[in-house]
Amino acid sequence: MSKLHVVSNRAPIEVETRDDGGRSIRPTVGGLASALDDAIRRRSGTWIAWTGSPDTLLPDETGLDYPITSVHLSDVEIAHYYSGFSNQVLWPLCHMFLDRCRFQPEFWAAYESANQRFAETVEAVAEPGDLVWINDFHLCLVPGLLRRRTRDLRLGVFWHTPFPPPPIFGVLRWREPVLEGLLGADVIGLQTNDDVRNFLDCCHQFLGHHVGEDPARVVVGDREVRVVALPVGIDTAAFERRAASDDILRQRDRLRATLGAEVVLMGVDRLDYTKGIPERLLGYERFLERHPRWRPRCTFVQLVVPSRDQVEDYREMKRRIDEIVGRIMGTYTVDGHSPIVYLYTALDQERLTAYYGAADTALVTPMRDGMNLVAKEYVACHAAAGDGVLILSEFAGAARGMREAVLVNPYDPEAIGRAIEEAVDMPHGERARRMHALAVRVRTHDIHWWTDAFLSLLAEPMATVPGPAVEAALAWP
Repeated sequence: MSKLHVVSNRAPIEVETRDDGGRSIRPTVGGLASALDDAIRRRSGTWIAWTGSPDTLLPDETGLDYPITSVHLSDVEIAHYYSGFSNQVLWPLCHMFLDRCRFQPEFWAAYESANQRFAETVEAVAEPGDLVWINDFHLCLVPGLLRRRTRDLRLGVFWHTPFPPPPIFGVLRWREPVLEGLLGADVIGLQTNDDVRNFLDCCHQFLGHHVGEDPARVVVGDREVRVVALPVGIDTAAFERRAASDDILRQRDRLRATLGAEVVLMGVDRLDYTKGIPERLLGYERFLERHPRWRPRCTFVQLVVPSRDQVEDYREMKRRIDEIVGRIMGTYTVDGHSPIVYLYTALDQERLTAYYGAADTALVTPMRDGMNLVAKEYVACHAAAGDGVLILSEFAGAARGMREAVLVNPYDPEAIGRAIEEAVDMPHGERARRMHALAVRVRTHDIHWWTDAFLSLLAEPMATVPGPAVEAALAWP
């Protein structure tokens, strides 16, 4: 079996320097890291990433079964490649926030340099016939750099964010080298069929390549690059086990008692302008304004995970969220009952699972999202009981396969308010029917399905993993 080398900006561990000059290492929490961890162990590979450490991290130090090969980047490179080009160019571009793009030449120069460093590191550890799985928009140039050096590796890329259509992507000054870099891969995975179509259209319009469908592909010289929609899943079984544990059930019940509400609603988001938090809060405010009977009976828990606090745009967004939360509390608190609880912190998986379980309704309303795993995590935590309502943005990739959710336009607070009304008034039988359908899909197309499907394409050039058929199966189980 060929070795597998996973390449990503971040590693599945966090390295912290202690006061005594030593370092502590702890694993990151997340289904993606766990799934790829399992895939690497089965194929005796490595994980290649920036860790902040100059050394290769060996298993006896990390507790993993394979080494993590560190990519060496300077502080300036990190600032311009990661905080600059990745997060101030590609991130807003892919989410269609053009006004937030900062097209700085020094960002692009650092991005080229960092991608070159990643490619050199891969080349140093990979052997002929190995599989290389490159993850996300931070490393667009790596496949092309490797392709020019060697043709004896199987190269795959998975793009986790949305891929924009030509009128948006075409704004990028460096659109041609980004596309050419991606097309160095043998297989390119995206979240939805819309993303696949957008990518194919960009390759045809900006590079003049012939593109085909069934299967989706781009013809690059004497090669065909396979392009496939494979929506990423979660470790559904792990979430279900955790949600059903006695400890989590006790935490859930304590939360419900503390909140003192007949109906609990919840939102979980990283602090980011793509997540639609202010619009969601305004939608809840509209709901309370129009339905006085629900004011003493509802509590909305909004969890915001801190992110990029040093960036002024993010600080301004937090100020706006604080203002809206304060106004809702001041206006609609009834007899000591607050209609909203605002948590600006990160929760561990156990505590988060308890909150998921306590929530009768989850509001997942990003302005645009590649997939959004919060929606799937909420469903997994309610799958066994068959209750709960999911309100989901129609612009999240997850909406393509979760049609039983209450779909909503995240830009319209009035529509969000109406969706909340629909959720709280939904009959039990209808809630159970919708949740059952969602649970079947989240269980079937979990993180292990996603990993195996992508690796089967990467390992076997003729492997068949249908593109459009995948979404059809997700939408209509």
